[in-house]
Amino acid sequence: MKSKNEKQEGSGRTQASTKKENEMQQRTGPLSGRLIVVTGASSGVGYAATRHLVQHENAVVVAVARRRVFRVEALAKVAGPDRLFSVTADMSEPGEAASLFAMVQEKWGRVDGFVHAVNRALRLSALEVSDTEFDLTMQVNVKSALYGVQAVAPLFREQGYGSIVIYNPTPERTASFAASEAVFSAAACALSALTEGWARQLDGTGVQVREVAPPPDGSGQSCPHEVLLADALTFGGPVPASSPLPTPKASFPTTQTSSVVLSARGGLSLTQF
Repeated sequence: MKSKNEKQEGSGRTQASTKKENEMQQRTGPLSGRLIVVTGASSGVGYAATRHLVQHENAVVVAVARRRVFRVEALAKVAGPDRLFSVTADMSEPGEAASLFAMVQEKWGRVDGFVHAVNRALRLSALEVSDTEFDLTMQVNVKSALYGVQAVAPLFREQGYGSIVIYNPTPERTASFAASEAVFSAAACALSALTEGWARQLDGTGVQVREVAPPPDGSGQSCPHEVLLADALTFGGPVPASSPLPTPKASFPTTQTSSVVLSARGGLSLTQF
């Protein structure tokens, strides 16, 4: 019969072994060591995705935000060395995306994935919206993605691989949808059309383009949006644990006919913002 101390020691060894196994699985996961650029990273789903990629997927993240960068910097302190890097940039401004990816390419020599999570909610109806508000919504929600993809696509093409994930939440189809959320939805539809175009244009290059449109609450498909974004960053195989910043060869599927919408549309309520 084992003594109480022996039982406790055995239990302690089991827990330590389980923790070690879990950490090893994390280090050897499909995103382990991958260099991912996330925009809109200081708030909302962009921040959640940044935290999830670093803490649970063992990815290396370049977190881009226009404001509240202190949130990313605080997260970087607990993430550990060389795991999370904050960059201040406004992706809706022409030239900012090109400068960002030029910096990333110069510092790391590659980028594996790009997650667009910039999003601006607009609560004005289509009859009330001004030219300024309408243009700003399109500039932030659509053009920020346009500039980002236009800047990163040449790098991905040269590498022969890459993953582009567009976070594009659309409003729930409620009774008030047409009146109060049509402008926001118009931007989402424009972004969806662009995503389809990028996917077709990059077909056969080794670059994947995926759109994440969360499902409605209560649909039975509910999943944290940051997890959906991480799942969309699919790669051809795990990164070796011994190489935290590898230079992988083309490992993505090389045939693709359209963008992949990972879930049903209509998972957003503007009250969430």
